[in-house]
Amino acid sequence: INKNKSIKSYCHNNDCKTKENGINALIAYLFKEFKKSINNHDYNDYDEYLLMWVSDKLFKIRNESKEKKPKPPYMDTITLNNAYEKHLKDHKVKLDYWYLLGIIPGLKEANLRYMAEFYLLLNNICNTIVDYETNGAESKKLSKNSVKCLNQYQNLYINISECKSYLHLLNKLKGIYDDFRNSAINKNGSKNNLATNLKKLTKPNGEEMNAVKGFKSYNFSKKKCNSLDKKVASVQLQSSSKEESPLPQEPEKKESAPQSSELQQTSTALPAPPQALKQDLASPSQSPEQPNDQLS
Repeated sequence: INKNKSIKSYCHNNDCKTKENGINALIAYLFKEFKKSINNHDYNDYDEYLLMWVSDKLFKIRNESKEKKPKPPYMDTITLNNAYEKHLKDHKVKLDYWYLLGIIPGLKEANLRYMAEFYLLLNNICNTIVDYETNGAESKKLSKNSVKCLNQYQNLYINISECKSYLHLLNKLKGIYDDFRNSAINKNGSKNNLATNLKKLTKPNGEEMNAVKGFKSYNFSKKKCNSLDKKVASVQLQSSSKEESPLPQEPEKKESAPQSSELQQTSTALPAPPQALKQDLASPSQSPEQPNDQLS
């Protein structure tokens, strides 16, 4: 961090003395760069994605800390906001980005672990898009990257589908992937088998939900969202941290549609909490499951 003048300038005296200072400075730098590069009507989308990225960093800091945490089969119920208060708030930099990121009502109260897992899905989507734009439709990694997106999407769905706020966030990420997939297929026609290699993001039973777009107020305080943080995960979420032990699996309530051999071979179990970027692409439609005002 201190090797980059633009980033370390956000630390007091232009010196980031701790890892936490450096992370805060990097977040502040990225926040300002986002705002300079996008239009006002795009702010909310990028703020959501930036909070996912922050969650991933906080999740790793928390796992590395010596603070007492729940042991398997129970998992950490800490929210994104509480994790920030514990691990980053006291390491102040020149820009109070946390206050500015409060423009999205309720999202900071999401479970830290789930938000880190949403970032993992976002990162998989970005890797798929970058690989396509760099190596073209002939890329040998395209199908593998797409399968990673599908696996993460399905495992998140199994764990969070009871909560509409989490479901909205999941299908907002789906909108990015869908717009990229549709554009790539339309551009290449039937060449390169893109319709097959770029998997559709579906539920485990093969049913596809509509992508969503637009701004929503999130509400994770209601029972259907809170209970997700307290139960044993239905399916293990892919841990962003290798230190965290996986959770035992429960049998699925609904029978899943059979997957291709490729999906079965690459599917990785995700450890979910029991509380229970390259471009911003707008999705074409909003899921009928979402309410108009506030999600719960």
